[in-house]
Amino acid sequence: MGNCCSSSNPSNNKGAIYQQPSTYTQQYYYPQSTYTQRQPSPPLPPLPISAQIPINNYPPIQQAPTYNVPIPRVTSYINDNPQQGGSGGYYSQNPIFGQPYSPPNYDPPKEAANYDRSDAASIVSVAFSINDETTTESHCFNCTSKVVDCDLDGYPGEYCSDQCRKDASLAGFANPVCILCKEYPQVSNSKFCGKKRCRNLPKCYLCKVKDVHKGSLWCSKSCRDRTPNWQSLTVERANYMCLVCGKEFALKGREFCRDDCERWAKTNVPCLFKLPVNAEKYKDVLNQFKMAWRHPHKRVPQVHSIWKIYCNDILNNKYNTYKAEVERMHQLEGKPFPKGEGQRTMSVGNEQRRFHGTKMKCQVGLQNNKICSDKQCSVCAIIREGYKLKYVGTGTISAAFQRFGSGIYFSGTSSKSDDYNEGSLVNYLGVNYKVMLLNKIVVGKGYALTKDAMTLTSPPVGFDSVLGEPSTSGNLNYDEVVVYKEEASIPQYLIVYETL
Repeated sequence: MGNCCSSSNPSNNKGAIYQQPSTYTQQYYYPQSTYTQRQPSPPLPPLPISAQIPINNYPPIQQAPTYNVPIPRVTSYINDNPQQGGSGGYYSQNPIFGQPYSPPNYDPPKEAANYDRSDAASIVSVAFSINDETTTESHCFNCTSKVVDCDLDGYPGEYCSDQCRKDASLAGFANPVCILCKEYPQVSNSKFCGKKRCRNLPKCYLCKVKDVHKGSLWCSKSCRDRTPNWQSLTVERANYMCLVCGKEFALKGREFCRDDCERWAKTNVPCLFKLPVNAEKYKDVLNQFKMAWRHPHKRVPQVHSIWKIYCNDILNNKYNTYKAEVERMHQLEGKPFPKGEGQRTMSVGNEQRRFHGTKMKCQVGLQNNKICSDKQCSVCAIIREGYKLKYVGTGTISAAFQRFGSGIYFSGTSSKSDDYNEGSLVNYLGVNYKVMLLNKIVVGKGYALTKDAMTLTSPPVGFDSVLGEPSTSGNLNYDEVVVYKEEASIPQYLIVYETL
């Protein structure tokens, strides 16, 4: 409660050489690419055609050299579940020349009636009418001089680099841009570019052909029901938008719509994100704040906003390491609380959420979410650097109430922490506001005290914290938790609320 601180670009794989698939007597034609080379362009040298040797007594097929034709991908019968035959790869039988796997209750006429012919090209045959012994190096469609790189799935692409992809798209030599990222050109016979994040996400989990419904993994109920254990694969969406992009629904239990947005947040730490009022975590923090407001002479304030705090990796790693060490020593997870009558059990390291009030010099959480660099702004300094023992007791109020010595003080009573953050009072647009931090604390094995012990600099031997407990025989009215190591606590939420 006192003032405890000062204030992907994929690499190019050159020389991508691949062996052409085996020939068959029946010819299947792969749709030619819609890309057009710039003119004039120097012609590529002719391909060396090896001697035509009959294979399996089939007559050899004569064909002109073919450049820049990517190996067709079979995506409609990929098996992602080892329970459906195979070991998580393709089905053992060829989807064109053999009989594909038919799951239980599969109705081919019904599926055919619902089939979208616009996506038919995506399941084109793997049969090529090119001799089995012919090899080729495909060259970039844009610069025509460099060998193409590989898509993220390992197949040869159509350009040598992302820059050539962009140049070709801007010059009109490439397909239209991807409908998702709107940056890279579409891969032939697809609406999406070669990027994995664009190509894979929108396709049905089972059939791999049709686009999924928004917020689902499948294109239809029939595909969903034919997926074994589909309930365990369901990705439920939260009812609010991603904190970073604000364009997609966040995943349930998370603040972001995808890993890319979460990585962006972690790359730009320390930072604050305003939680939507319909987010589960907003409701959880709000409920704790109001239920913990216990002073009878204080009216429960109106919460203005709640912000999720993302600290840097140094603070996170120190905190997590310390929590793991406390858990290793005491084995607290799953044990009942000493005074909980067996109704509640402890988490790893006996981690708890507690409030802390301190001073603020800026308007973070009100005017913007920018963390200031003022050394006198304890709120922003704690978000940047964590709690510091060297600043313990430097606050006007906290200096006189170090009941349990030189430690970092927290409370489970929000109205008690409100007594220590008078320095955070800010008038914004004619309304008075205060801020309060809600923190994660490694309580570990706590030593209970009901009377002052102002000479402490650490908890008693064998304990990790001091628990100030209210008692009729003591001098403490509301609870306190005191830790004596900086790595034992980390800020998690910033609560902004109105005050009279």
